[in-house]
Amino acid sequence: MNWVLIKAVHKARKKGLLHLKRADKPLQFVCLAEKCGLCCKLLGSPVVSEKEAEKIDPNHILKNKYGLFIKSNDCTCSVLKDNLCSIYSVRPRGCREYPWYNIDGRLFYDSGCPGFTAQGDNRPDVNTIQPFENFFPGSSKFFVSLIKKICLKK
Repeated sequence: MNWVLIKAVHKARKKGLLHLKRADKPLQFVCLAEKCGLCCKLLGSPVVSEKEAEKIDPNHILKNKYGLFIKSNDCTCSVLKDNLCSIYSVRPRGCREYPWYNIDGRLFYDSGCPGFTAQGDNRPDVNTIQPFENFFPGSSKFFVSLIKKICLKK
């Protein structure tokens, strides 16, 4: 599992995503939806809670010893249809929070996401964003810190 995750993170970074930066200045985020879809094409299998899974077609859910995930095919989310999320109204928490991340209680954003402008400010409160570690259930602290380092690397 860990090497698959490292491969996915590496692929996403090569394509421009997961270049996390501190959100210490005003930022406006507006999802470009079907004009983009990069996050759904590159960030693969989001973690799903039991309650979220109840609202999603079980054919799209992968259950393993680490938890529940939406299935993916070579890092592309299985619920992506015509460049749009087919379960948008019930998408998992991680998808709703993207491109914002809570790393050690500080707000970060994925600077590779094309939906950002400096005009306006709609940064969320960091306390409403789940901790970065939640994206990697079953992974060791060492492994999560390695991924964090990779994503924060310039």
